[in-house]
Amino acid sequence: MKLSQKLSFFGLFLLLLFLSCVSAEETNIHVIDVGTGDAVLIETDGKYTLIDAGPDRNTTAKYLTSHNITDLFLFLVTSMDPGKIRGIEEVMNRTVVHDYRAIKTGLSYPSYTRVLDKIKNESIPYTFLEPGEIISIGEDTIIEVVNVTRPYPDMNDEAVLKLVTGEISMLFLSQNGAPKMDTDDSITILRVPDHGSKKAYNAGFIHQLKPEIAVISTGRVGKGPDKVAMMGMEAAGAEVFRTDIRGTIIISTDGEKYSIGSNRTSSAGSISLISVIETRPPG
Repeated sequence: MKLSQKLSFFGLFLLLLFLSCVSAEETNIHVIDVGTGDAVLIETDGKYTLIDAGPDRNTTAKYLTSHNITDLFLFLVTSMDPGKIRGIEEVMNRTVVHDYRAIKTGLSYPSYTRVLDKIKNESIPYTFLEPGEIISIGEDTIIEVVNVTRPYPDMNDEAVLKLVTGEISMLFLSQNGAPKMDTDDSITILRVPDHGSKKAYNAGFIHQLKPEIAVISTGRVGKGPDKVAMMGMEAAGAEVFRTDIRGTIIISTDGEKYSIGSNRTSSAGSISLISVIETRPPG
């Protein structure tokens, strides 16, 4: 091979290497179908972050196993609500957790005591979620522990998290439908508080956030989300997606645009139905 050809080949190799380095890393957000509870898996830069673990022992752990996930870069627990913590122990039995962070609270349940024992016995790094904290989970992806003003120190003992990747943001609310936050920025995606209940719906707060997508994690048993709350979110410009109807909601984004799909596995775990709904830029 001539020297000029070698130089040309080398230049092409460097160009391809450069393009691969600057290409946006896709972030996948799985709002797992756990029934009336909360569990969200975030995949970015080849690492996995889990936020809460659902209301029963096995559902979240089985979801991770079905995706061959045995390693969690970060495990965040936003509340001691049973709908978020009952699945923690089995998740930790099936995965290696490298960093565990939880809301600071005086509440405790027997199952959570076993989790704390496991953390201690296995020397898993454990810290509290601090308001205002910024946690990097990828090159261009962060989770902010939103600073929320509480009228009383022990009121609404839960963490509000905000995921930001490029121009796309997602706010994770728990029970409080209108927390007093330090920021009033609009967001792209909202995890609807209290599974779409009437008591947690606040029209003014929703209009302030201006979400394009509202995801409701709810079960198939019971009355389901409040119809007035859903109509109010749609009136504010949000498209509503429910786990009881679509199964696990999957949002994929490169930080500029995003696509939304769903994944439903049969009760026997033998059938998986995946549908891509659409791709769109924010705003």
